[in-house]
Amino acid sequence: MNRYNRFQKLLWLVALVAGVIPTVVRGDQKEAKPVDTGTNSTPSFIPKPVITWNPANGRVILTTGTMELIVETKSGLNPFSLRDVKTGWVYADRDYAWSGDAGFPKLLEPPVITNREKADSSVIFRGQLGPLVVEQSFTAPKNEPGVILENITISNPTDSPLDTINFKCGFTKCVRQGEDWVNDANDIHFCPVPYRRETSGQMQVFALREIAEHGSSFSAWMEPEQPTPMWGAEGWVWSKGPSAFLLAKYNPQGMEWSLMEPLQRGMETDIRFAGAGQWKHNHPEGAARLDSGKSYSFGETRLQAVDGDWKQAYYAYRGYLESKGCKIPAGYNPPVHWNELYDNEYFGRYCAVVGEYLSPSKPGYCPEFYEKINKFLDQYYTLGLMKGEAAKARELGCEALYLDPGWDTGKVGGLQVWDDARLGPMKSFVEMIKKEYGLQGFSLWCSLAGVPPTYCDASAYPSAQVLTQDGKKSPYLVCNPCPGFLDEKEKLLLELCKSGAVFLMFDSNQYSGPCYDKTHGHNIPSTREEHAKALFELAQRVKAKYPNVLIEMHDPITGPSSIHYTPTYFGYHPPDSFDCLWGHEFMWDPMGDIVSRRAVSLYYFNLAYSIPLYLHVNLKGDNENALVFWWYASTCRHLGVGGKPREKVWQAEKQAMQTYLPLKRFFTQGEFYGVDEMVHAHTLPDIGRSVMNIFNLENQPQKKEIRFRLSDIGLPAGSIEIDGATFAQQDGEIIMELSIPAGGHRLVKLRIL
Repeated sequence: MNRYNRFQKLLWLVALVAGVIPTVVRGDQKEAKPVDTGTNSTPSFIPKPVITWNPANGRVILTTGTMELIVETKSGLNPFSLRDVKTGWVYADRDYAWSGDAGFPKLLEPPVITNREKADSSVIFRGQLGPLVVEQSFTAPKNEPGVILENITISNPTDSPLDTINFKCGFTKCVRQGEDWVNDANDIHFCPVPYRRETSGQMQVFALREIAEHGSSFSAWMEPEQPTPMWGAEGWVWSKGPSAFLLAKYNPQGMEWSLMEPLQRGMETDIRFAGAGQWKHNHPEGAARLDSGKSYSFGETRLQAVDGDWKQAYYAYRGYLESKGCKIPAGYNPPVHWNELYDNEYFGRYCAVVGEYLSPSKPGYCPEFYEKINKFLDQYYTLGLMKGEAAKARELGCEALYLDPGWDTGKVGGLQVWDDARLGPMKSFVEMIKKEYGLQGFSLWCSLAGVPPTYCDASAYPSAQVLTQDGKKSPYLVCNPCPGFLDEKEKLLLELCKSGAVFLMFDSNQYSGPCYDKTHGHNIPSTREEHAKALFELAQRVKAKYPNVLIEMHDPITGPSSIHYTPTYFGYHPPDSFDCLWGHEFMWDPMGDIVSRRAVSLYYFNLAYSIPLYLHVNLKGDNENALVFWWYASTCRHLGVGGKPREKVWQAEKQAMQTYLPLKRFFTQGEFYGVDEMVHAHTLPDIGRSVMNIFNLENQPQKKEIRFRLSDIGLPAGSIEIDGATFAQQDGEIIMELSIPAGGHRLVKLRIL
């Protein structure tokens, strides 16, 4: 530090003691007068963000027009009050909670305040918290009067590494005093984003007091439920009457979640929220330890007062993620797949052999294992059988043939090499299905880390075999971050694209355990985030050479399961990444998943994200109303089907496909809106039209009245034409009536006149 800076800091410290520190302002707006923050007063509405520092009381006040944040600085860095000045709802009403016993961070320099007329306004604080330097900033984005963004960076200025695995901080709200719950503890309800209904089918709506009454849990690949006192999600919605409060976390560099946790402060119980911290297996991993001179920036927290209910908060979250680039790729038009799996005996027989040979007490990938597998391939995965599947695809109206396990020659879970001997040259196969069956192309399942029940034949990649902690090479696991694995896998996948593949599914990509091989260049042991980022890198390598090939990515940590571990947006940044995510494992019993409400979780996903989902489903369990077809067409932007059902259902599927294809752009590119769980709208604002799917999951027919405003489905007010239902238009509201058969579906088209 030079002498001038030391002198400036000395003057500042003297002024702090004297209580006469001036506001430090940067930007093109002059300092505004402090806002009266008396406990019984409500400040007047402020149309643009203003940040002030009152030298008499040492308080920084940020007002956005709807939100008000007060930060005390005299006793240290303490953002202790956060409220909605429009509704009076107080979100935070207690001292900010920082880690450890060091109290509040002691300010190292004056807050840097930037007030701008036509841009974001912000305030930055730097403070000392024990050995750590903490930088906390709050930003009021322009044209978003209900939003405050919080960012936190921790730094290690010492000469030694620091263990920061327990660092966490956040705003606090009182929910219980002694044995008495405060009113808000019962009045406020909250739900996670994006799974208000979990993939188990359970609704996830709780009173705020439940955070203090019990913890939550999480799980990953092949591990039991892990109890935790924290509640974590990509975002949270607090609802109170007609208003909602959105807490969202966005970190594209590491796996991080929006956290809530109970705190016991004497006789009082508070809830800590927003801020930063680690969850699950100590993610984000980069925040767990800081070497000398290093720092870590946690992800951005979005605090938003929403004028509306939880659904409007979901839409607000979706808009936020779209602003980060998490949106539908331009011109997204994935081919409708026909999957050969459901009418093919190979995979079931393969799984039986896996169960017979693969476990520590069994012979493993021995010659007899491959002898049995090859016998089944020769019997059930032939060129003639695949032609038969292509014929079904053509008859139904599908646009591409999807090949699941069995098309390659490589060792199980290892090499993606097309089997010329069994299926003919790949280029000839592609030409054949185009010329003889009118299909656009074909798509391939690709195993990256293994296959059921988690294993692959690791000898396919000798240099990338996982080295266990006891120094032994695993015969069943490969290390995805290993450069040798990535290089070889890239070469194989590029060859498939060169020969005509139009879609690659990255499956069996789960994190199956750490690797301790120092020659691989990863941390020792390797980590989950390294594993995930290796998968993203592989997708980017393919996209660099074949940008038009579509790539689906299963959850990088839990792979082929219904467990959603990784934040949805993590690694997604088209056009240089994967194009869609897996719709969980609703592929096996799609009808059961609908009626049990497990697959209704996809409805909530679409309210919160426009990132496309891909799923193929078995039509053999569908009914004559094509309920399975239409549910997944409505909730998965990329649709795949397979399994030829009985004749009456098959004819219904053909009719459904004939209806779907001319409307395909609504389902692949349209904006998704929900009137309720059973009423989905797919809107194309550029043409002023919408398509609505209306479902009845009950075993009795329904006569349904549906009320909504055009703005509820993304259309401007005006006169409309509706095809598929009778309707009336009164005082800006649409009242639509129609009958739906038991276990049925109705399609309604709307057009602005």
